[in-house]
Amino acid sequence: MKKFLTLLLIIAIVLTGCSQNAAIIEEEAYTAVEVETLKSMELFIENIMTAKVFADKDVFVIPLMAGKVEKINVKVGDKVQKDDVLFVMDKDDISKQVKQAYTAYEAAKAGYDVNESQIQSAKDNFEKVKKLYEEGAIPETQYEQAKLAASDEALEAAKMGVEQARVAYENAASMLDNAQVKAPISGVISSVNIVEGEYATSSNPPITIVDSDSITIEFGVPGNLVNKINQSDTVTVEIGAAEYKKEAIINSVSSSADLMTNLYNVSIVLENDGLIKPGMFAKVYLNTDRTEKTLAVKTEAVKEKDDIKYVFVAEVDAAVEKVVTTGLDTGMYIEIKSGLTEGDKVIVKGQDYITDGSKIKVVRGE
Repeated sequence: MKKFLTLLLIIAIVLTGCSQNAAIIEEEAYTAVEVETLKSMELFIENIMTAKVFADKDVFVIPLMAGKVEKINVKVGDKVQKDDVLFVMDKDDISKQVKQAYTAYEAAKAGYDVNESQIQSAKDNFEKVKKLYEEGAIPETQYEQAKLAASDEALEAAKMGVEQARVAYENAASMLDNAQVKAPISGVISSVNIVEGEYATSSNPPITIVDSDSITIEFGVPGNLVNKINQSDTVTVEIGAAEYKKEAIINSVSSSADLMTNLYNVSIVLENDGLIKPGMFAKVYLNTDRTEKTLAVKTEAVKEKDDIKYVFVAEVDAAVEKVVTTGLDTGMYIEIKSGLTEGDKVIVKGQDYITDGSKIKVVRGE
């Protein structure tokens, strides 16, 4: 009896194991897949460009002529209005320069008068020499020398020198009335390159003002992209340092490439909220190759063999291979031009482990 019971227990265990193995075998006969319902969508290529922020207006403020700075009224970061006094020149120093300029002007006029008298004498002499030359009394070389001395070229040069000296004198004289150097525009002081008592010159602008109301974003695009963007196109600008991310409009697209970079310059003008500073870096998101209402699947769903592209479609519990023709590839989605119908259940995960006709089980997807 004990042997009989033991035998029954062994048979039960064996039968239980067999049924479990059968279930496992049956379960392993299916491949779990994820599907996505094919539908129409808008496709585009997103191009991320690196750009730099520039002041929309960047003005160098310099005095009419070099001179000592007596007082500076601003510092970097100050907001100024048009015609605010930025710095004051030393009038005593300007007066000295006015006198020097006047002296140079008078000397130039005197030099012109001397030249004019000398040339008139040379002209009178030339008429005599010319007559003698025509009579054969003197050689040609002497004639040419007299002709050259009578030329008005030297007088014209002296006249130009007088005009330059006159302009310099008038500029120096006007400095007395413009000893207070004013802001030509409203904005923010971006640099002060002078200290009180130092000489201000045009070679090193003492003060720079930037327009704080608007800024310009500039970046370059390659030749294969420039014809895909246009003035007035909408883009997204992101400036991390200013916590700024908004849509903007392209202001201009250059028609010729930069000789150094071989890129075409694109600019965008933004209203400044006060946080955006010249010199910051930005990202510009450009959407090109836009295609509306087209069928598309995830790029990884499309497989290729012998230059033929295909996808697997879930039909009941089987995978069906379908040859497709593709179009625009955005990197995430790829356009399907033919081979599929809207509403098809395209296998987007698990497709690497099946073949045409494989048994499948949809575990995720629409």
